[in-house]
Amino acid sequence: MASSFNGGSVLFVLSALLLCGATQVTPMDYLLPICKTVGGGSTFVGIQFCMDTFHSNPRTAHGATYQELAAIAVDLLTVNATSTKAKIGGLLGGKTADAATAQCLRSCQTLYGGILQRQPGSAAAVKDGKFSEAISPLEKSAAAAKECEDGFSKSHVPSPVTVENGNAFQLAKLAVALLQV
Repeated sequence: MASSFNGGSVLFVLSALLLCGATQVTPMDYLLPICKTVGGGSTFVGIQFCMDTFHSNPRTAHGATYQELAAIAVDLLTVNATSTKAKIGGLLGGKTADAATAQCLRSCQTLYGGILQRQPGSAAAVKDGKFSEAISPLEKSAAAAKECEDGFSKSHVPSPVTVENGNAFQLAKLAVALLQV
């Protein structure tokens, strides 16, 4: 039986399929304008940090509102603070830190304890749409992460939690920015 497609028809169909495939929007493409809005003019959170944060979370795969994204950022801040506090505990338990570093770590452990105490209230306020109630504790959490890192600088010792402090700071600021849009 003879085929009903000739070479030109096959080429046309393949070209059309490739064109359609090249112009389809991926589920995550909606994040770029959001991240440009909250991170484009920010001195605290960059567009790339915003994109990386939400691309890493499956809850954003099919679209999310600003409120839902803020809730995700708050949840990620809780995860960050929990793991950072545990890391600090491990560093303190290892007894390998000098006195100045140990003092900074103890201060950071207290600061991260405060972040963790504020997180349930922040998460509930975001979920309930009470954004003004969520912003203040999130700002305090950002300040706590910065204070932790600054303690090492002031003591002239290297911080073993620089990355964690930076992420906690940016996650808190990202949540605030999303709530203020």
